[in-house]
Amino acid sequence: MTCAALALALASPATSGNFTLTEDCVAGRSASGEAQPALLVSARFAEPVVVEATGRRVEGLVVENAGNFTWIGGQIVAPGGRPGRDAAGRQYYAVLVAGSDMVTLDGVHVTDARKAVAVRQSSGVTLRNSRCDGLVEDCMIVANSQLIRFLDNQIGPFSRYLPLCDRAGVTSEGVGRKLCEANAGRWTDGWHSDALQLRNGVMDVLASGNRINSTGQGLTQMDAPGDRPLANVRFENNVIASGRNGITLTECDGCRISGNRLTSSVPGWKSVVRPGKAMACGNDVPDGGPGRDKCPV
Repeated sequence: MTCAALALALASPATSGNFTLTEDCVAGRSASGEAQPALLVSARFAEPVVVEATGRRVEGLVVENAGNFTWIGGQIVAPGGRPGRDAAGRQYYAVLVAGSDMVTLDGVHVTDARKAVAVRQSSGVTLRNSRCDGLVEDCMIVANSQLIRFLDNQIGPFSRYLPLCDRAGVTSEGVGRKLCEANAGRWTDGWHSDALQLRNGVMDVLASGNRINSTGQGLTQMDAPGDRPLANVRFENNVIASGRNGITLTECDGCRISGNRLTSSVPGWKSVVRPGKAMACGNDVPDGGPGRDKCPV
């Protein structure tokens, strides 16, 4: 099926069945010149819809106010192209799921996007058996959603933008802010990578069986002022090589961190569990800290 024919099918709630994409899908342009996603899913299907895209490349997928939809295989990138340091907005999301339910991405390769998969105000969203690497800041970010599954994915390594220090017209990468400013430099922050980032009332999450290799963070809660706590989050049986924090939760009710293996990917740094209010037990944390106690029966 061509991209145009598939786009037409994905706009109708009466569509059902399996479809095979037979060509790559190129991003469009708005009247103002902003990149637009190649494909938009805009229907809540009465019967399941499955798209098989193995071997195809799609420049942006948006699933908005839709549901009962599965995407299998292929590579998905941001419609805006390889993101620059200051890239921002939806044109630099490879996949956006918003206001939708029962959406699965299976066996997908997501790359070249500031946010690889962004989820908001949705329920029943799964990313599984997938790969997320290359020029990516965050693999999956989730806000104000529930029933999230992040399963058996290969995350990283990421290429990312390091902080910059401009001192007397000479720019250096990777210099810390304090050192830069102490030497009369002008400091610009870089990207902060997370494999999975949760915030603002996300509930009923399972992240399990993932292999994460990042100089940033692994599985995280990243609160903003006014955010609601998380609830019923389980981080289980993941293998994480990360920078300072392998697993971080803060305000999380009924949450559990167990059976994870953490190692540091940056010499001299420690990859640790910061459990917040969550129960943390039965984890392998060579660098020490919480999470190594025996789990209660």
